[in-house]
Amino acid sequence: MTSTAHIRCGDDLRDLLPRAGHDGAYLPIADPVCVGAVSDDELMAYLGLRARVIALHAGVDGQEARLRLGREYMALNGLARFDRVLLWFEHDLWDQACLIRVLSLLADRASAAGAPLADRLFLMPADGRRPFAHLAVEELAALQPVPLGALQLQAGAEAWAAFASPDPTALDRLSRRASPLPHLAAAMRRHLKDLPWRADGLALTERLLLRAVADGAADEAAVLRALLAADPVFHVTDLIVREVAQRLATGPHRLITREAPWRLTERGAAVLAGEAKHRPAPRFQGAVMVGPDPLWWWDPRAAGVHHAA
Repeated sequence: MTSTAHIRCGDDLRDLLPRAGHDGAYLPIADPVCVGAVSDDELMAYLGLRARVIALHAGVDGQEARLRLGREYMALNGLARFDRVLLWFEHDLWDQACLIRVLSLLADRASAAGAPLADRLFLMPADGRRPFAHLAVEELAALQPVPLGALQLQAGAEAWAAFASPDPTALDRLSRRASPLPHLAAAMRRHLKDLPWRADGLALTERLLLRAVADGAADEAAVLRALLAADPVFHVTDLIVREVAQRLATGPHRLITREAPWRLTERGAAVLAGEAKHRPAPRFQGAVMVGPDPLWWWDPRAAGVHHAA
């Protein structure tokens, strides 16, 4: 009997996969890699950093977050006991960022062990539009695993090194060329577009949120619906909306009101109209430091990253 492991960036398919006939061990990686700071440090240091990010982002206990991340990432060490490892990652930034984190670790393990892990790895085909959880059970049951070989493993490791670099130029170059991972390039460009834009200082997600508020979305739920409808490549969550809104509602030059019902401030309306420039609050976009006077920008005219120096 063939033994199977399912790797997924979260728990949303845990109960659905068995109903669709996809039996096996369910191994979630609940690390929201596209949110907050990342690094290319060794795994233990990385887990400590990500636990702190998750604790702040989700309002959970840091030690609890560290223990869960440790369990989930350490489970990747036991994949040799499975005949097949199915990777359930969709086209959007959330999934693709987690995918390259996982592939980078699997590439390291395959190299260290000297064993062809790739002959057991399969990528489940995403249609580029819908989350797996939105498919009918019959559609999920009909999905056929696509072999994922050494070329895709290496592409994932290369993408992770670029994603986790404080210099985004390598990721910019990677996002401009064809990849053996079908949805990677578009997702990485979407990630880069959340650097401050040279035109107005806003990240793309910030601009979409301001537009939603300007159009009448007055609370978190309404803004979430608007952003999901407007952006097929970054499926934001309620926590992401909350974090971005808090960022824009903080300080003397806030762009939206502090409390719902949200409205644009006078400055927010001016920035959205291109009549003023936003100075971003300190944060990390992947490994890239963003602040009031950032070194790295997204240049919409060149459709690429730009260094301020």
